[in-house]
Amino acid sequence: MRKATWKRKAVVAAQKALSLGKSVLTGRSNSFVYPGNEEEEEE
Repeated sequence: MRKATWKRKAVVAAQKALSLGKSVLTGRSNSFVYPGNEEEEEE
């Protein structure tokens, strides 16, 4: 039972990471802040 709980937590964490990665790549991320390219900001 403990092993199943541990595996379930890992699956949920992996799904969240994949979802976040997809949203960042598509540009629709609202909850994730990442540093942009400084050269683009200066122009």
